[in-house]
Amino acid sequence: MQITITRRTIVAAVAAMALVGAGGAIAASNAAGGSSGTAATAACVPGPGGHGPRAGFLDAAATYLGLTQAELRTAHQNGTTLAQLAGQKGKSVDGLKQAIYDAAKAHLDADVTAGRITAAQETTMLADVQSHLNDIVNGIGPPAGPPPAA
Repeated sequence: MQITITRRTIVAAVAAMALVGAGGAIAASNAAGGSSGTAATAACVPGPGGHGPRAGFLDAAATYLGLTQAELRTAHQNGTTLAQLAGQKGKSVDGLKQAIYDAAKAHLDADVTAGRITAAQETTMLADVQSHLNDIVNGIGPPAGPPPAA
């Protein structure tokens, strides 16, 4: 049986997790006295061994759904949303959203402990993640391509 997740789902999920990672990186850069966005950009991509926001999201979703990351990618390529995939696996969509949120919170908790962001920044970032969970699991993401001209 082929299981798929839409490209928009992955884009939305990665965007939400990148917001979390970028916020921490920007805060860390600003705390260190830097004003360049270079540190933020570097923190938003998976590092050696597949670590980073994307890896955390994929790990959380895959673990909850009982799949490998490769199976999630195959599902994505075939067009199934994470919500549909949860249903196919007999799992709740609310549980999937909680797993994704918990992964983001664990990442941010570590950033607070390490002094890269403040607790207030973590609260703001978690609210942002929470507000995008429906989009992430239902495959509703930003439109492809550059933003519209102003």
